[in-house]
Amino acid sequence: MQIYEYRVALAGDGRNILVREKEQDYGGMEKIASPDDVVRITREVLRLHERAEEYVYLVCLDVKGHPVGFFEVSHGNCTRAMAGSREILVRALLCGASGIILAHNHPSGDPSPSEEDGQQTERMRRAAELVGIDLIDHIIIAGFSFYSYVEASAG
Repeated sequence: MQIYEYRVALAGDGRNILVREKEQDYGGMEKIASPDDVVRITREVLRLHERAEEYVYLVCLDVKGHPVGFFEVSHGNCTRAMAGSREILVRALLCGASGIILAHNHPSGDPSPSEEDGQQTERMRRAAELVGIDLIDHIIIAGFSFYSYVEASAG
């Protein structure tokens, strides 16, 4: 599987465009099929579990679960990172995503979601639904443990 990391830039006429920053071959996985797959990639490629501040990443997927883009959406401080629905959806729409996964870290080592995490997840789910994109999961990485909203709601 190829992992493409992008950023959004402004074209000369002021439009948002995608700029590919990195490309990496990630063997052993064809598509993202579970929260464990996301956790593995965020640890091995993005090194999210080692970050001292909160980072929010967006994983954009096609209809079959193949990643079409990875984005750093926000970089905050040791307790929070703000990621707006608009900024997330701009990226998802530009790369043609049909599904998205949010992943962020808790440097504290506790993967338990805050009230704000839950509110942001629900806002993002509603916003994505309006444009026909599925919020597949929101995963919180904390050291070597994680929290998945999908797994929590299933259990």
